[in-house]
Amino acid sequence: MLIENEIKVNGKPTQSDEDFDIMRQRPNRGLGNVRLFLSMYQLGDRLGDNGMGNWLKSIGEPPHYYDSIARLTSASQLGLHYFNLGYYNAEITTYETIKGKKVTAHYHIYTGPEYTINDYAITSTSRFMDSTLSHYVPSVSVGDPIAVEALETEQLRLTNHLKDLGFYQAKLGWIYFDVDTTVGPDLSRITCVVDPYIYGGDIDRIRIDKITVRPTYSYRKDSEITDSTRTLHGIDVLQSDRIFRPHFLDQQIFLEKDQFYSNTGLRSTYKNLTALGVFQNVEVDIVPHDSALAAHIKLVPLPKRAITASLEGLGNSGSLGIGGNFSWDNRNVFGGGELLRASLGGSVTEQRNSSNNSWLIDARELNSGVSLRLPKLLLPSRWLPTQAKTWTPVTEISAKASYQFRANEFNRLNLTSSLDYNWKIGPAKHTLTPWQLSFVRIDLNSTTTPFLFLGFQDVVFSNSGYRFTDTWSRGTRRYFLALDAESGGHLWRLGGITDLYGTPISEYVKGSVDFRLYQSLVHHRELAFRGFAGVAQSWGSASGFMPFEKSFFMGGSNDLRGWTAYHFGPGATSEDIVQTEGFFSAAPIKLLASAEYRYTLQGALKGALFVDAGNMWLYNTTYTGNFSQTQLDAIAQGTFGWSTFLSQLGVNTGLGIRYDIEFFILRADLGLKLHHPGAVDRSTWVVTSPKWRDLNLNLGIGYPF
Repeated sequence: MLIENEIKVNGKPTQSDEDFDIMRQRPNRGLGNVRLFLSMYQLGDRLGDNGMGNWLKSIGEPPHYYDSIARLTSASQLGLHYFNLGYYNAEITTYETIKGKKVTAHYHIYTGPEYTINDYAITSTSRFMDSTLSHYVPSVSVGDPIAVEALETEQLRLTNHLKDLGFYQAKLGWIYFDVDTTVGPDLSRITCVVDPYIYGGDIDRIRIDKITVRPTYSYRKDSEITDSTRTLHGIDVLQSDRIFRPHFLDQQIFLEKDQFYSNTGLRSTYKNLTALGVFQNVEVDIVPHDSALAAHIKLVPLPKRAITASLEGLGNSGSLGIGGNFSWDNRNVFGGGELLRASLGGSVTEQRNSSNNSWLIDARELNSGVSLRLPKLLLPSRWLPTQAKTWTPVTEISAKASYQFRANEFNRLNLTSSLDYNWKIGPAKHTLTPWQLSFVRIDLNSTTTPFLFLGFQDVVFSNSGYRFTDTWSRGTRRYFLALDAESGGHLWRLGGITDLYGTPISEYVKGSVDFRLYQSLVHHRELAFRGFAGVAQSWGSASGFMPFEKSFFMGGSNDLRGWTAYHFGPGATSEDIVQTEGFFSAAPIKLLASAEYRYTLQGALKGALFVDAGNMWLYNTTYTGNFSQTQLDAIAQGTFGWSTFLSQLGVNTGLGIRYDIEFFILRADLGLKLHHPGAVDRSTWVVTSPKWRDLNLNLGIGYPF
């Protein structure tokens, strides 16, 4: 039986999953020497032809017996694979070793020199096309390996470039490569040849002379056209009644009448119309029309109104529960693709209470809201560049109300209204919130506050904010970056207004940076790293503390997983205060770093090893109020200092299990505290004298980062 495929490249184990994917024969799946699915199959085989036996064999895996022919075929495929990577002199040695009834197949690859591009040129058999190609920027460059995949990508990219310039008939077959490697691996020359005559036919640039849009199209019946309008850009909008404003449709289409055909314009049109959320089906047909082209766009609208209901599992920041939501949608409210949505929802969660007298308590939340989504940036057109409509712009105006109840702790009412502008430029996403107004009211349900500091109070937030996110890749690495900034209360202060109906208006600024790196490894494994830094500052607070809602917290399933949410820090605050006595804590300065080693256990079952480190701190300033001795101690121990902050980082490690069922991921992470800067009557390296409370189970949905 085959137990392993050993692949070495130039004497070292391969770091490419592609090498293992090439194998024609693979060992039975398992973890180490434990092959669970093989054992299940063998047990079912022993039970015989009955219900249980057949079920075990159906979910199990029969033994994979060694096949020498499959080994030789795999070696041949490996040679072809490395040839396609630019290793033209690669040599493959293969053999097997047999120990009892177990076989290991060995593949040793000596790649030889990598052939790279020393000179790259593009030419055409058409002199007219030569001038067009002079403005093309190739995707390959000098020094790149001569890899088949890179050349295929260049072929596709150049074909799309020609189509964008109006060469509607352009095909991949027009483009081929002459590769000269006779001089040596480092002096290879590639000539990209564009030959439009290779298939014959028309090679001229073609214009679009007719564009029709039918936004009320139906595949079931031919609806009568009662409204026909030609837009400023020459687009004919044909519909039964004027349901959609022609100018709105004109702005969503990137093909232009009497202009050359553009493949990018075609794709952008389809993508934009689909993203509107008001059409059930989008069909764009390009057909010959006399000596030019005609574009026929058929749009099947979604129902005008719809009611939806959803039920979801909740798992975040140390809580677990269930939530539901009902929403009523009214599409195309003003004839411009708008979406008016009213929603009503609620949730019930079980989570640790502040006093820790019991592990779980009951927490409930009710929420309602209304929002209007417009597929444009609601700004004067002269403020926007001409390319703004390619940014997938969205303006959202919303109002929300939520009521949260935590037994024996507090009730919290939050009323919020906001205006958001969202747009995308490439993979980068931007959200600008010029206005958000929130009213927060707190009613404590006990005589002793569960909050360590006095930032949890009735407050009004009147703020603006901006969020930027971007993702990109470099080879086997993926990156993510998020920047957040918000500020509030300053204009009110300048106007001499410090409160609304007796509730103070918070004056503050807040910002954060979140950077993540993902490194792919062989055997579908991955290293993931995250770094987060955040800082906030408030003015005008009677106590000097940052409002709780705008502060940072530590702990939970997406943070320091050795601690429950809100029960760690700031600084070296005693573990008895935030863990045994159960105070909620928050602070205006936060640092966090996490690393995970992710691997596949079996199919959709994933595993992880992780380490988290971080803390939060208070500013070294004067705080006022009637503080208990506990609060005074926490203030003294939680102040940020350049000479002490490193020694005050909390550190945990742990194991994680994730079940990935494609559309969402169920996750359980067991965290173990290693270093607790607030340890009492034991070393801060608490792992040397662990207690049961140093373990923390986190249940969540999705990856932590």
